[in-house]
Amino acid sequence: MAKRTPSKDTLAGLRYVQKLGILAVPGSLEKVPEENEAKADSSLKPQIFGTDDWKSVERAVKDILSDEFVLSEQGKIYNIHQNVKNILRSRTGTFLFDCYREWLTKDLGILASKLKQCKDEILLRSLEEVWCQFYRDTLPLLEAVLLLLKPKGRLSVRCTTLAAFRDVVFFSEDIEGAINNTRDCISSEILHSILVQQTVNDSYPPSKNKLRLETLAAQICNPFLGYLGLFENGNLVVSSNEPAAFAKRRPSADAGPRRISRPFSVQPQQMDTLNQVFKKAIRNKSLKVEVNKKRYH
Repeated sequence: MAKRTPSKDTLAGLRYVQKLGILAVPGSLEKVPEENEAKADSSLKPQIFGTDDWKSVERAVKDILSDEFVLSEQGKIYNIHQNVKNILRSRTGTFLFDCYREWLTKDLGILASKLKQCKDEILLRSLEEVWCQFYRDTLPLLEAVLLLLKPKGRLSVRCTTLAAFRDVVFFSEDIEGAINNTRDCISSEILHSILVQQTVNDSYPPSKNKLRLETLAAQICNPFLGYLGLFENGNLVVSSNEPAAFAKRRPSADAGPRRISRPFSVQPQQMDTLNQVFKKAIRNKSLKVEVNKKRYH
């Protein structure tokens, strides 16, 4: 009797627990490192964002987003976990989460290109296919690969990935116009994508795209309570006091300097700027060490 060849879904699908168990552990227990690992020599030159660990993780994220990540090698996920662990233990480990967001923004453009110049029913069908593959395969794989990456504040890997999909892919075309023009034939997958993404709270106050999703969700759910207030039949019937309360908490432009009695939180834009400054400082320091070594040698 001929041996049946497993299908692609059997090799790549995350629904097969036994297959995942084989891929998530090393080939033999002898390959498992001991808990008391030797610390790296502090005299060695620090490698900045170009080590094999960084390249491996970046390549894994890129392959997953482009649907080229093949789960065929035993212990593949385990090896990536070890690379992530090495990065988090290094001096540049604090930048991994921000670099992951940059990779998402760049590589999700592949999915957005599938929706380019699509309109109405064609746009919704294309978006349905992209969302089903992303939510069923891509998102779980990214969560599995970056399991050891702890949330940054209130942002987890799942939340960050869904927010990036919302901004880069979902609103890359006129999705509101397509929904309004084909209201009677909206599939359950499109409704599912709107409701799942609407639950992501990645910033406060909500971003423009988050509010756009809230408006779409209000047309699906009746009644619907969101940041802007209470919606019925897609119309705002009771406005929320939250936007006005947030505006009052913000310091006015003509007010004098505010006295800070406790540490203040850093805004996401400020954090991105600080990360760029830190990265540049580390690179400059690395170059100086290299130049000094060449002088003495």
